Order: sequence, then structure tokens, then C-alpha cells
Amino acid sequence: MSHARQAEGGGAGSTREPVRRSARRGRGPREGRPWTGALLCLPLALFLAAAFVAPLTGLLPQSLERTPGMLGLGAPADAVSPGGPTLANYRRAFSSRGDLAAFRNSLVLSAAVAVASIVLCLPPAWLLARQRLPGRSLLRTVLALPLTFSGVIVGFLAILVLGRLGLLPAVLRVLTGEPLLSGSAYTLGGLVAAYVYFEVPRATLTLEAAFQRLDREQQVAAATLGAGPVRRLFRITLPQVWPALLSTLAVTFAASMGSFGVALILAKRLELVPLSIYTEYTGFLDQGYAAALCLLLAGATLAAAAVLRALTRDGDWIYG
Repeated sequence: MSHARQAEGGGAGSTREPVRRSARRGRGPREGRPWTGALLCLPLALFLAAAFVAPLTGLLPQSLERTPGMLGLGAPADAVSPGGPTLANYRRAFSSRGDLAAFRNSLVLSAAVAVASIVLCLPPAWLLARQRLPGRSLLRTVLALPLTFSGVIVGFLAILVLGRLGLLPAVLRVLTGEPLLSGSAYTLGGLVAAYVYFEVPRATLTLEAAFQRLDREQQVAAATLGAGPVRRLFRITLPQVWPALLSTLAVTFAASMGSFGVALILAKRLELVPLSIYTEYTGFLDQGYAAALCLLLAGATLAAAAVLRALTRDGDWIYG
């Protein structure tokens, strides 16, 4: 009897000890002090304040000044007329047909680039996230290649492919006898193609991260219950990746609205807001009007991002 009790006691003791260890092992890490994380984020906060907040606070009073554009072409670059702040620069922006056309072209171009980026990058993002493909690393490298180029280089590449003497028109001339698409690099379609090439890495990485988070068990359960691929796409896959789709729209739209290098090379027939700002600042020396256009461009971009954020259930998806 005593031996049996000892055995039982030993058995009980042997089962209790792993439980205690697992309980200790299951305890999460001790949370650090709140100010530790704040100190770690301080360098980034200072950098953003210097690179974003400070310029914006300087642009606002400058946009309310009466600058050489209002005083005449003979006025010096630093001339400011008396009279205090004025909204004349903003009234001019909303009454100028050229600048309104530039805003319309920028909005249409950016929206087209955002939609085209999603359509073209969905298949490779799905393959990278869900399939084990040979040459997967090479595919990632190719998709990330546009990050190594500046906008000016991408513009010249577009001219080599879609310019008046570009590669694609030359091939089409041989096949059809007509130089089809000759000079299309300078049209809205050529700009969209060049901008999409520049946005491929952003769109692919954002969508790939979303596909990696998909719940495979739901897909398997739906297939077991008889749901076909199309039904699983609309009932399971799209609701899960919808925030990422909106995030990709926001990222590519915002980047396209402010892109300057590609537009500088290719926008010969279209007026775009970044080029209008550049012309006003360097060509007409109208810093006040250029500042007003900058703030209007930033406001339009942030407003579009806010709308997309409001459509997203999980706001953390916006901007990655």
C-alpha cells in the first residue's frame, strides 16, 4: 500500500511539474516602460517634423502673400506687396483654366495608374504568396527593379519603347506597315504605362502581404461544403483582401499625384500639377502661387486617402 501511494504521489508530482513549467513558459514578456518606446521613435518623429511639418508650416504663410506674380514681371523675386495676408493665390488657382485642367489631368492619371497597378499586380502577388514557384527569388528581383530607377530614367525608358522612333512602333511597322503607337509615350496612355511601371513594387508588396494573411482553413472548409472557385473568390478572398486593395489604391494614387521625374520627361501634351508648380517657382518666380498649388495638391491627395481609409474597416492597412 505504501509503495502504491508513493507511486501515486510520484506520478502526481511528475504531472504537476510540467504544468507549472508550461504555466511559467506561457507567461508573456514583461512590458517595458512607456517612455522607452517613445524614445526609440523620437528620431523618426524629429525627421518627419523637419521633412514634412516644417515645410508645410512655411508654405501656408507664403501662399497668403502678394508675390511678384501679382506685382508684375518686373518685380524682384523677393518682392512682397503690403496689405497683409490674402487669398488671391487660391482664387487664381480655382479660376485658371490651365491649372484646373492640370488638376483634372493629375486626378485622372493617378486614378488610372492606381487601378491598373492593382489589375496587373494581383496575379504575381498571389503567386508569390500562395505558390512555391521555381525562380521565385528572380521574380521578386524583377518586380523590385523599378525601385532602383529614378523617374527621369523611367521616362527615358518609355521614350525608347513608345517614342516616335521607339522599339514597339518599329516592330509594329514591320508587322503592319504602319508605325502604330508612334509617339504614344507623350500621351495619357504612355504616361499611365510609365507610372504603372514605377508603382509595380509598391502594389505587389502590399498585395502579397495581404494574400499571405489569408485564412487557408476557411478556403478548405468552403471547398469541402461545395463552394466553387468563383464563390470562394467573392465570399471569402475578396472580403479578406479588400482593405489591402484600398491600401494599394491609396499608396499608388498618392505617389502618382506627386510624381515629377516621369512627368518632366513625358508630359509634353498634358498639363500636370507638379509641372505647374515647377514652372511657377522657377520660370515665373511666383513663390506664393507655387506654394498655394503645393498645398492644394497635398490637400487633394490627403482627401483621397481619407476617403479610402473611411471605406476600410481596418484602418491599419492604409499605407501598409
